[in-house]
Amino acid sequence: MGAQDLPREYRAGGRKAAVALTVLGLMTLGWLVEAWTEELIPYWAKLLSSAVALFVAGIVVTVPRSGTSADRTGLKVKGPLRTRRLAWSEIQDIEARPVGGASLGEGLVPTVVTYAHRAGGRRLTLLHLNDMYYDVDREVGVLRAAWTELRDAG
Repeated sequence: MGAQDLPREYRAGGRKAAVALTVLGLMTLGWLVEAWTEELIPYWAKLLSSAVALFVAGIVVTVPRSGTSADRTGLKVKGPLRTRRLAWSEIQDIEARPVGGASLGEGLVPTVVTYAHRAGGRRLTLLHLNDMYYDVDREVGVLRAAWTELRDAG
């Protein structure tokens, strides 16, 4: 394992993500239609429901586009609002950690997430590199091997 295993792409994908996003979108749409067709609901609550619906729509649109990629230059983490890049030389460690309090049910939320540690103790969550979608131990091994090989090259 090492740089020869790059590039790698980690995204929320597959059937679980599609089903979850579809259910979230449909539930929000149903809630919005009910709020706007019910005469007893005050106008301010209807506006608030529209704001919440826009927020949920943002989630539904941005989650499939977000993710983490690794190539010979380093890591790129594309979030909903911005993209962060880390050169291999900027990374101090890559690790997976269990998430505390994940009690929504097995398979609905990750129980292990992955971080890249930067100088100064700051860490960056590697989006979608978690146990819902990937074999985290294997993927962290691949990234650590590439990091060890490439950190002094850049």
